[in-house]
Amino acid sequence: DKVSVITADMLDGYTSIGRYAFISCRGLTSIEIPNSVTSIGYDAFYYCTSLTFVTIPNSVTSIEYEAFSSCRGLTSIEIPDSVTSIGERAFCGCCGLTSITIPNSVTNIGRYAFAYCSSLVSVTIPGGVTSIGEYAFYGCIGLTSVTIPGGVTAIELGAFKDCTDLASVTIGDKTYENQTVTNGKCKAYKGFKSDMTCRDFQYKEGETYEYEGEPKLCKSGFHASLNLSDVFNYYYGKFGKDIVIHEVELEGVSDERNAFVSKVVSKKITIGKRIL
Repeated sequence: DKVSVITADMLDGYTSIGRYAFISCRGLTSIEIPNSVTSIGYDAFYYCTSLTFVTIPNSVTSIEYEAFSSCRGLTSIEIPDSVTSIGERAFCGCCGLTSITIPNSVTNIGRYAFAYCSSLVSVTIPGGVTSIGEYAFYGCIGLTSVTIPGGVTAIELGAFKDCTDLASVTIGDKTYENQTVTNGKCKAYKGFKSDMTCRDFQYKEGETYEYEGEPKLCKSGFHASLNLSDVFNYYYGKFGKDIVIHEVELEGVSDERNAFVSKVVSKKITIGKRIL
C-alpha cells in the first residue's frame, strides 16, 4: 500500500505479472506495464481499489482470472491488439468502468469477465469474438446497448442477466429493440433447442400455433421475451449452437407479468426468422 505509482522501468525484464503480484494494493493508483510482459496473471491486481490508470503493452497476449477484479477506481481501459483471451472474472466488479476497448484479436470473453461493471453504458464486441461466456456482463445495470458481431457462434447462459437498462441488442447488421404489448399483440423473441423444440413441442419457422386452453405464465401457452437480452437467461447450452433464437409474433397476450423480466405468455404464436 506504500507504493502508489509503478513505472515500466521498475518491472523491466519481467515476462509476466504473476499470481497475486499486487493483490489488495489499495494505495496503488497507476501502473505502466513494460513491453517484456506477455501475461497478466491470476488475481494480479485484485482489489486494487485506488487504481485509476493502467497501460497494457502490445506484448501482452492474455489477461487471466480476476486480473483486475474489484478495481473500483478504473474508469476506462484499452486492451491491446495482441490480447486473444479475456479470462474469467478479469474485470468483474470494476464498478467505475465506463468504457472499454476490446480489440479484434480477442476470440473469447470469459465467464463473469465484466460482471457488475455497473457504470458501463455501451459495449461493442469486435468481429474476432466467437464466444461470450456465462454471465459475462451480468449485473451491468447501466448498460443500454450492446453490439455483437455476426460471427459469434456461442453465447452462454445469463450473458446479459440483470442488465436492467439494456434497450437494444445489435447482432451483425440488425438491431433488435425491446418490444411492448399493444391490444394483446406484440413482437417478441424466443429460444428453442437446435431442433426447434421447446418443452418437447415441435415448432417450425413460418408456422402459426394456437393454444386451446388458458395461458398461464411459466405453466401453459406460448412464452417469449419482449427483450432479446432476457432470452439468454432461460436456456442451458450455447446460444447459436445448442440453442437458437427466433423473432416471433404473439396474439392473445396475457396481462400476467413478472416484475423482473420481460417474459410474456400468449394463446397464439407465429415463428419468424432466426436471429442467432
